[in-house]
Amino acid sequence: MNPPNQPKVLYQEANPYGSFTAFLEDDGRTIYLYLQSHNNPEWPMKSLWIRNLIDAPEERDPDDFRKGLAPVHTKKETNTVHALPSLKEEEIHFIWSEEGDAVALFVNEELYAYLPPWSGIKGVHGYSKEAKEDAAAASPLGDVNNGVIAERVKESRKFWETVSEKNHWNKLQTLRLNFLEERLGKHEKYWSADGGKYPSLGIASFLPKEFPGIKIFSTIGMSAQNQPSVELYHKNFEDYARIELVFAIKLSNEYEDHSESWIQHVLGEMIKFPWNTGIWFGHSHTIQNPRKDPDQLYLDFNWFVLKNVTDELDKDPSLPYPKLNGLISENGRRVNYLFLVPISVEERICFQREGSPKFWETWTKEGFSFFHESERRMLEF
Repeated sequence: MNPPNQPKVLYQEANPYGSFTAFLEDDGRTIYLYLQSHNNPEWPMKSLWIRNLIDAPEERDPDDFRKGLAPVHTKKETNTVHALPSLKEEEIHFIWSEEGDAVALFVNEELYAYLPPWSGIKGVHGYSKEAKEDAAAASPLGDVNNGVIAERVKESRKFWETVSEKNHWNKLQTLRLNFLEERLGKHEKYWSADGGKYPSLGIASFLPKEFPGIKIFSTIGMSAQNQPSVELYHKNFEDYARIELVFAIKLSNEYEDHSESWIQHVLGEMIKFPWNTGIWFGHSHTIQNPRKDPDQLYLDFNWFVLKNVTDELDKDPSLPYPKLNGLISENGRRVNYLFLVPISVEERICFQREGSPKFWETWTKEGFSFFHESERRMLEF
């Protein structure tokens, strides 16, 4: 076998969130599709075999692995046993998933391969038109027009076409802001939170009459697109994939209101986190607090634990929470409002040791609710 050429990138493209890059690489023997994260060093690079550029061998050369060469597919594993030509940039087109962590490859407008969100799990790399059977680095793609994968890609295409429509942001912003104002009253302030880049996002604050002395901040726009990775953990993932983050705080009767010196900044720093990292937000997830509460007294609130108030209200409408349930997103699925609950390092250790049910049982038993109290003392487990 001739020695492989110096690998060259045939085409590369970042997802619309600017957080993952997919690229096609030709090493003279094969073409592979790779997907890598820009921001999450713990997110492993994904790979998918696309085609052989040499005649398929009967067996793989065991020495290829030692040389660090990408695996070729053997005669029994590929639909085309003879060498195929490389690809030209003008032949190549990508369609990203709504979540931004999966990508479909089109060659001359035909679906040719799909690198899914579950690539790298249980030995699955992805799906290629040239794959004849499950093999070292690809599985069969199936029907490129009507198969399961094809339908997923059609949904992705439809999503991005909708995003590009005129007044898309105005419509979804209005839907979410109107919903919040129905539940919390007219918003006090509004901040743009997207930095001029996709997706469009905002933050609004409220002083609900139903909860005097409580100030509520909510993101607006996170729920316009699914979070990545949720389907890897939830069977009914679409019921949990769309979220907004909420921070409620009890204002002091004695001190000046400092909430706007830090809370909208907390939300602003978290608002793109799922799409930037491929890590999703859900009930009882914990995340580090990037800002200090200027009014904290007894505890350093270095962490947050997330509380899905929407899910709890759907199960028990009598709970004494703001009625942030019932909003349906553009995809026909519910929007989940996740409240950020500040906790200390010690409380997080107890949370991890005792488990989520025990933590929330203790939280409720000690009289705490959906809002943050800067001067509260530590939970006693």
